[in-house]
Amino acid sequence: MIKLLTSVFAALAATAVSANSSSCTSSSSASKIELSNVPTIRLSNGVEMPAVAAGSCFRDCSKTDTNPSGIQSNPNFFGFLPEKTYRSLTLALEMGYTHIDTALVYRSQKQIGAVLAAKFMSGELSREDVFITSKLFHGDMPGLTRRGSTLPTLDDMTPDEVTDAIEAQFELILEELGVGYVDIMLLHWPAVMDSQDGGNAARRLAAWKVLEKMYARGQARSIGVSNFSEHHIDRLMEDGAEILPMVNQIEASVYKSWENIKAYCDGRGIKLMAYSPLGLGKESLLNDPVVTSIARSKGLAPSQVALRYLVQQGYAVLPLSSSEERLRLNLDLFSFSLTDAEMEKLYALRTKDEGIGLPSPYDMS
Repeated sequence: MIKLLTSVFAALAATAVSANSSSCTSSSSASKIELSNVPTIRLSNGVEMPAVAAGSCFRDCSKTDTNPSGIQSNPNFFGFLPEKTYRSLTLALEMGYTHIDTALVYRSQKQIGAVLAAKFMSGELSREDVFITSKLFHGDMPGLTRRGSTLPTLDDMTPDEVTDAIEAQFELILEELGVGYVDIMLLHWPAVMDSQDGGNAARRLAAWKVLEKMYARGQARSIGVSNFSEHHIDRLMEDGAEILPMVNQIEASVYKSWENIKAYCDGRGIKLMAYSPLGLGKESLLNDPVVTSIARSKGLAPSQVALRYLVQQGYAVLPLSSSEERLRLNLDLFSFSLTDAEMEKLYALRTKDEGIGLPSPYDMS
């Protein structure tokens, strides 16, 4: 059987080479996109992670009992808007972004796959030119998420059921993206949000073991976690994990800092990624007098100051935008630096402790 499969694959490969050769003679490739020179962060296994990523968690969650959504033609809408990914990612890639952050729950992976397929087919990019981070293992969020992208009965699942579910989610992510591997795969949350269920640790370990297996197979170049406290990581290792997470993606901004998590990860070589690095944006930290004063003195946008603050602390940042101007500004973080005095002024703002409203990692067992 093995010899037969080998022969079949060899024949298919030969056919593909022949087809590629003939197609190359009949059409010319588009010009390669000039990749940005964004610095990278070396993970514990040697993988180089670009320090800026294009986010893809587009959503409109402004609808309340008294306020309509931000979509004038659909005031009742509440949820993810993956269609915004097409233009945003196309613009980002053409500007030279190489790192893409996504997750199964965002519902943006098919759109990412379509944009990448077009760039791969034209020859503008190759798979090795892009760095893809994705996430799985997310409990249900009634009213926002849907079956298929989350685990609605996670609190009731056995470890074996978790293993089967995470293997299926991993395969689905690769299929939606249209790639054979991701550069980083993360466990999205340590448990159902705010869950204190006694089986959480066993379910986390089962999910992590799947990531370890996929890492060994090369279907993920690196693996990590998201929204994990130091206690979650310690327990994961105590319970039998063989690989220490290489990354922890957490909420971080000028106004939000998990000091103990950062100190723990820094001390163990676990690199940090900052999601929602601009917090509530123009409604909040981007209008802060300290941020705007530093921005004016340097001839920068407030967003650049806020993102550079995180970069200088060692974070990879994951800003989200569909605006061409803001995408360009978010990538331009390495032509300037903040002084120690400026960093201290910004660091003092962390006491505002203002995030986007997600649960604390410490509220899950």
